[in-house]
Amino acid sequence: MEKGSSVIKKAFFGGSFDPPHTGHLGVARAALDSGKCDAVEWFPAADPPHKQNRKRASFADRMNMVRLMIADEAQMSVSGFEAEAELHPSYTFNILAELEKRTGIRYILLIGADSLLSLHTWYNARELAEKTDFITYPRPDSEVTMEKLLQHWDEKIAEKLMQSLICGTFFEISSTEVKNSMEKRAFRHHIIEEQGLHPAVSEYIRKRGLYLIGKESL
Repeated sequence: MEKGSSVIKKAFFGGSFDPPHTGHLGVARAALDSGKCDAVEWFPAADPPHKQNRKRASFADRMNMVRLMIADEAQMSVSGFEAEAELHPSYTFNILAELEKRTGIRYILLIGADSLLSLHTWYNARELAEKTDFITYPRPDSEVTMEKLLQHWDEKIAEKLMQSLICGTFFEISSTEVKNSMEKRAFRHHIIEEQGLHPAVSEYIRKRGLYLIGKESL
C-alpha cells in the first residue's frame, strides 16, 4: 500500500474496547500526531475463553462501537481480523505475523507504557522486539527508563524501545468503571462526559441494552 512514493506506516491498535471510549481515541490521535504512523487500524480482541462468564459486549457489538466512534476519523479503520483468523492462542506475535503474510503490511505495534515494561514476558518476546516497530504512549505509574529496559534487553533493543515513546498527557478512562456504572444504573449524561463515551457509542449502548443487569433498560 503506498502513499505517494512511500509505504504507508500503519499502526496496530489492539484491545477489548469493551466499550471503546475517547481515551482510546486520544491514544490513536496522538499516535498519528507523533508522525510515527500514517494510519491507525483498530483490532478488537476476539472473545477470550477465560472471560466467558463476565458481562461483556459481543465481538460484533464491539466492532460496531469502534466503527461508530471513528466514523469521522479519516486515518483510522477497524478490522475484524482477530475473530476471522481464529488463531489459538492469539498471541500478538502470531497475529502480526499472520497479518503480514495476508496483507504484506508490517504493522507498527501501538501499546501503553505498562505493556512495554512487561514486553519481555510476551510470547516470542525477543523476536517480536527485533522485528517490530513500536509506538508507546505513557501510562500512570509506568515510567519507562533505559535502566528498567536494560534489565531485560540488550542495549540495541532497549534504545529502540525507548525511541518508541511519544509525549502527551492522556485522559485515563476505565472501561470496567464505565460498565460498572451502567450496571448500577448510574449511566447519565454526566457519566458520558466524565467517562469519555462518544455520543454515538453511548446511543448504541442504550439501544442495544449492553452491560445491564437482567432485563433492565437505560
